[in-house]
Amino acid sequence: MFCSLRAGRPLSLVLATALLLTVGLGCDLGGGGSGDATVAGQVLNAASDPVVGAQVVIQFTDDTGEQVEETATTDSTGRFNERIDIGDPTEVVITVSKKGVDAQQTRQASPDAGASDLSFTLGIGGEENREPGRPTDIVLQDQSASSIRVQESGGTSIARLTFQVVDSTGKAIEADQAVDVDFRFGQRPEGASLTPSTVETNGQGQATVNVSSGKEAGVVQVVAQTERPDGTAFQSKPVGLSVHGGLPNKCHFSLAPERFNFPGLVDLGVTTSIQVFVGDKYGNPVVPGTSVSFSANAGLIGGSVQTDDQGQGAVALTSARPLPDANGGVGTVRAATVGTDDVNTIVDPDNCPDPAETGNENTIVETIPVVFSGRPEVKVDPMKIEPSPTDLPQTYELTVRDVQNENPLAPGTSIQVTAEGTNVKAVGNTAVTLGDTALKDENGDGYGKEDIQNREDLTLFTFRVVKDVEGKDNPEPPEVRAVTITVDGPNGSVETVLTQSSPKTNSSLQSLTPTQGATVHRAASGGVVVRAPQE
Repeated sequence: MFCSLRAGRPLSLVLATALLLTVGLGCDLGGGGSGDATVAGQVLNAASDPVVGAQVVIQFTDDTGEQVEETATTDSTGRFNERIDIGDPTEVVITVSKKGVDAQQTRQASPDAGASDLSFTLGIGGEENREPGRPTDIVLQDQSASSIRVQESGGTSIARLTFQVVDSTGKAIEADQAVDVDFRFGQRPEGASLTPSTVETNGQGQATVNVSSGKEAGVVQVVAQTERPDGTAFQSKPVGLSVHGGLPNKCHFSLAPERFNFPGLVDLGVTTSIQVFVGDKYGNPVVPGTSVSFSANAGLIGGSVQTDDQGQGAVALTSARPLPDANGGVGTVRAATVGTDDVNTIVDPDNCPDPAETGNENTIVETIPVVFSGRPEVKVDPMKIEPSPTDLPQTYELTVRDVQNENPLAPGTSIQVTAEGTNVKAVGNTAVTLGDTALKDENGDGYGKEDIQNREDLTLFTFRVVKDVEGKDNPEPPEVRAVTITVDGPNGSVETVLTQSSPKTNSSLQSLTPTQGATVHRAASGGVVVRAPQE
């Protein structure tokens, strides 16, 4: 059945309207009495689901010839029902719209006709236009910063986290489905806080919380949680936020070389690392990017470094002129940074010098010594070996040090002693690996070679050549043919071989064979000094 339309309306519009509408009892819009008609219908999306909150505009001309426009909004079932005041059959234009998509129908309304039910279909309903479902998840939508600084450190101490409540397909809930979102810490350093603790979602399903740091560095975890309409609780994944430390503190400023002794006199261009460790007055790492400057009285050193998230940084010290000849091979490295007026204030004063003793200046300074060691030399006393078994055991004093300043060699240097012959062996300091050199400014007058604390431990050694009791089943008497001393490490290598004295000469030098290119010198004590070749 076709509806009656105004004269002159084209047939194509009639067919299109017939396809678009679903009409119940007839095409006329009915009313409840004289001068009154009801316009009613339902708006569906492309998936035939009700469209909630669609706008309905009804336009017609009343009995006086005046243009009239009435409006309505679809309810939770997508339906609308609006009364209009007309005295005679009147053409009515109904337009429904939402999210920029609309549909329109033109019908005859009469106060004498029964009520009719119209159906509109809007071309929405894909993922980008569909109506959101019930809230099922909370996701982090925006984070103003990934890290903040502790309070009173001069940096930003507040971050904003925006969460969004979405349905099962990830679409944000709207204002008519708003829920309260509660915020809590998964973990936090002392003093951190959340403001506000509860927020109602807005029209985009969003809820924002401010995270404020306390006075301690650490890691913050924030969790957002809410409930579904049926009362089931759900929450977001923990969101991490770093709280970095404050400005440098004098009692938490440390400087250390990779090694206190490096072969800086062997050749120019040899490097070692100088590390700095910087904390705030709470003992937390300072904020990343804190600048530390360096200077040295020997060699070349990197001018500055910026600390990482652990409050650490490193620069290279390179052997170069001027070398520390005047200080016996000991150079000094200085590091400086800037703190606050309370650079000495810390949580536990017992672990820090009194501010009255260290000063209360903004500049924080630390100095350390570094030994520039040279090529190795070996001194053996006596330098002869006696082959006769009646002369065993025989004791030797061995001195290993650098040529330039008689300082210890760099850590990692290996000293090996072996005895060759029949039923003999070497015992004592026969396999030694040197540790690092230790220094201390005893007089407060700066560092020099006299401040080396463990010189004898790293340079003076004793070994003996004895009868090998494990070879007692061997009937041959003990006989020593050679003793080999090998020094190898960062400073270079040198080998000294002691052999039996020649019966035809009294020259001690004939019983020693050093590394090719090494130099041999007599010692005042009667021993011999063998110096590694100079490359």
